[in-house]
Order: sequence, then C-alpha cells, then structure tokens
Amino acid sequence: MLREAFVTSKTNDGNTFNDIAQSNGEDFWKILQGPIYSRLYNIDNTELNISKIDYGYIYNENKILGVARLRQVRVKPNSCKLHKEFAKRNFTQKCYAEYTIDKEDQDSFGNNSLNIFTSDAWNYTSVNQTKTSVYTGVVSEYGGGGYVQLFTRNANTTMEILRELERNSWINRGTRAIFFDVIVYNPNINLFCHIRLLAEYPSSGGAITSTSIRAVKLIRIFDKKYLFLFNLWNLINLITIILSFICILYEILNHFSTTKHLSELLKIENNYPNFDELFNLKINSDFYLGLTLAITWVKIFKYLNINKTMLLLNKTISSCLNEIFAFTSIFLIIFLAYTQLGWILFGRYLTEWRSFRTSIFALFRMILGDFNLYAMRNVGQIIGPLFLFSYIYFVYFVLLNMFLAIINETYSRIESDTTLKTYKITKFSMNFYQLILRKKSIDYETNLKTRGYTDDDIKKIINKYDKNKDGNLDEEEQKIMKHDLETGQLKLNQNYEQQSTRLLLDDDDDDELIKLDMSSIVASNFCENNLIELRLDQDMEYDNDIANEIKN
Repeated sequence: MLREAFVTSKTNDGNTFNDIAQSNGEDFWKILQGPIYSRLYNIDNTELNISKIDYGYIYNENKILGVARLRQVRVKPNSCKLHKEFAKRNFTQKCYAEYTIDKEDQDSFGNNSLNIFTSDAWNYTSVNQTKTSVYTGVVSEYGGGGYVQLFTRNANTTMEILRELERNSWINRGTRAIFFDVIVYNPNINLFCHIRLLAEYPSSGGAITSTSIRAVKLIRIFDKKYLFLFNLWNLINLITIILSFICILYEILNHFSTTKHLSELLKIENNYPNFDELFNLKINSDFYLGLTLAITWVKIFKYLNINKTMLLLNKTISSCLNEIFAFTSIFLIIFLAYTQLGWILFGRYLTEWRSFRTSIFALFRMILGDFNLYAMRNVGQIIGPLFLFSYIYFVYFVLLNMFLAIINETYSRIESDTTLKTYKITKFSMNFYQLILRKKSIDYETNLKTRGYTDDDIKKIINKYDKNKDGNLDEEEQKIMKHDLETGQLKLNQNYEQQSTRLLLDDDDDDELIKLDMSSIVASNFCENNLIELRLDQDMEYDNDIANEIKN
C-alpha cells in the first residue's frame, strides 16, 4: 500500500515516480507536488471535513512520524577536466564529474536573497547533523550529508517551500542525487516503515529512480528480550558461537537504542525523525541471525553415516574437495575473464553490464539461461553472439562436464570400497508391526475366497444366509454362517475346505493371531479348478519372526 501511495501514484499527465527522466528536475517537482504531496497531507479527503488531528495519516492507518525530508547530494563545479581542444573553445562553462566522496560539494549555492522559506536548503549539512548512513544507489554510493530541506506539518507552507525550491533551481547541473525520506508507523501491525525515494542524476544526463521501503518491528524486542540466550543449539561449533555472540550484541544494541531514542523520536513533530540507526541495527541483526540459523543446519551432515546412500554422498563430497578446489580455480579464471570482457564490451550500452559487480550477476544469470541475445546483438552483430556462444561453450560443455566427471569418478571409487561401513542401529525397541491397528473383524467374502470358494459359490452362500435380502450379511447372518462353517454344515466346496484352518470372524477375538495351516494346499490344484491361488507359508514365517522378536 505504501508503494502504491508514493511510487505508483500518477500525476495528471499519467506519470509516476519511476517515470522521472529529466535532468533539470521538472518532472521530479511534478511528482513531489502531485501524488506525494497529496498522500502526505490527505488532500484528497479535505472535502470530507476530516478533523485536523487526522492529518498526517496515510490511508488513515499509517501515522507519519515527524515530517518528511528532502536531501540533495551535489558535486563541485569544475570537478572534472575537459580535453584541451574543448577547453580552449569554451565548449562548456563548468564541468561536473560523477559523484565520489572526494568530489562532493559542501559549499553554499544559490541566491539567498530570493529564499524566504528555504534558507537552510542551500547550505550544506554534515553527516554528524543528519545522522544518516551511507546509501548505495543504482549509479553510485552517497554519503550521509547534503543539502537538507524539511517539510512542515502545514500543507500550504510545504507547497510554498516546494515551489520556491523549484523556482530558484535547487536542482541543477551539480545535482547528483535527491533523497525523499519519511517514517510512518502502523499500530495495527506494530510496524515502523522507512520510505526512501531516490532520484539520481548521473553525469551523463537524465535521471534514474529507485525505491527503498524497509519495515521492522522495533518494539518487539521489548517482549522477547533475552530469549535468544536460551537457544543452546547455537553453541554447536565455533562459527555458530561467534555468530551467536554477534547476534546477542546486536539485540542488546537494539534494546538500548530503541529504549533511548524511540520515545524522543516519537515526540518530534516539526523536524525529520531520523530512524536510520534503529533500522540499520535491526536489519543487521536479522541478517546475522539468519546466517547463524543457516550454518547450524550443517550439523545434519554428522548423521549421514547412518544410511549407506547418505554415507556415499558424504564420503564423495569429502574425498573430492581437492579436485573441487582445483576446478573452482579454473572456473574463477574463466568466469572473471568473461566478467571483465563483458563489462568493457557492453557496460556503456546495457544496464546489466554497467559495472564489474553487476556483470558478475549477469554472467550467473546467463548460466541459468537468463540473457538478452538481441540486446547484445544490437551492440555488435558479431561480438555479441560470439561472446555469448563462447561463454556457453566453456561453461556448459567444458567446465560443467569437468565438474560432473570429478563427482562421478569419486562416487564410483567410493562405492566400490569394500571397507566402507555405516553406523548401524543394533537395537530398535519399537516394532512397527505393533503400531498397525488390527481389524476386529475380517471381511467374510475375503475369508471365503481364502477357503477356496469361487465367486459363484460366494454368491450362493450370500443368497443362502441373507435373510433380509439386502445383498449383504449383517452380524447375525455372519454368526450363522460361521457356525455352519465350524460344524461342517456348509459344504459347497468340500474338496478344498481344510478343517485345520481356523479363521476368526468375531469382534471379541481381535487379540488372537490368525492360525493358518494351509501347507497341504498347492497352487496347481487351485489353478486347475479356477480357484484363487493361496500362499500363506511366508505369512506364517513372518508372524513367527514377529512373535520371536517380541519375546526377545
């Protein structure tokens, strides 16, 4: 919802914050004075006679803490050198380089006599005053200082400030980045949220936008305090211990920082409440906590020796570590060479190759099949496809097969090792057979089939004992049939009825094992008479083994 309020909300001409492209700041001011201004001061709801206390809420649920802030980062004039041919022809009056810390402008600029509401916005504010950490954008990494202008709690005054900044060209050729920061709090879900909109103005011209929306639960640590100290599994190994202490340190810093600064920041109404320190502490704490939990899962490898298949996997990985390290060295040489080549060839044309770091990610994406061949062809009809196909050849057909060959050869060697032993569990008290619920009664049709009756005989038996003619035998009818079976009165198939066979159909005999003595029945006799083949010798042996194991 906050992204919709600040990033995707449109101006009257249909543009959003992401559509900012002009280097003179014209479209930036339209966005700031349009949808962003409307969301901050609830301008859309003024006709509904909302009381003054309701102002400062976004979507009526997100309370704006303090006021919003604009911060500009600039570079010094004449911070770059022109070629002598252009310099002597006065090709341009001043040269503004790309942003770096040493080229950052800290001098006042503009005409102060024209500034009524924005006198402070034209003077540099140090990082010690802004208390803002270094931020990495799309183009460059920016310091925490800059030229700061605070919004006010009055909508009309804020609009006058924005118009004055635009009128007096607060954004000009020396501008390299504009930060818009605002902090909101949603009491319904207990979340503090930092919204940062960044418009970067590179030395090449134009504008590049990016957004950062960070949400954290700062007050949550009050309830859980030192619960992390009772998590003993973090002490498994040395790395986990070190990471655990780091996490504990961050939790303590979060606790005291929040206790010290939160109440003060919540009282700020006419200034920008800087939550950077609290947000950074909490985000770093979550990072180290996640890293600790991830490393702790490595302990699962100590249990791989129980099963032979898992043991093979463990031994294979541990046995080919030297080969894998050698392979990694070869892979890095080729990979970094292509990274450097791709950065040089495509860096000035394609955004995914704009720096050495982004070129590394672009090559990893190419391994997964995510690449834009047509964009590379537009850069060079020959060099683009040649770069792609040669990279795929070396990575897929050479390096990947080399890696698989290392794993396969090591696995084959380990598998043929007769000395390989697993840790066997010699005693296992729980018998899974005992967990299987025994049926109290056995289906009578199945029992009749095991006695040797055909389907036609079973139908005749059912018709004989089915007194209510419902097609099934109820309990009373089954008892009568059971009695006739035991007394020998039911003799539809006497040749194959075995008197030594006793099948239990009662509900009260569920604890007694079924005793079968059908060794005299052979499969050939059943096949000749189109009866069901019955093999119960193995079942008897299985039951005897179970009984002996239980006794032992």
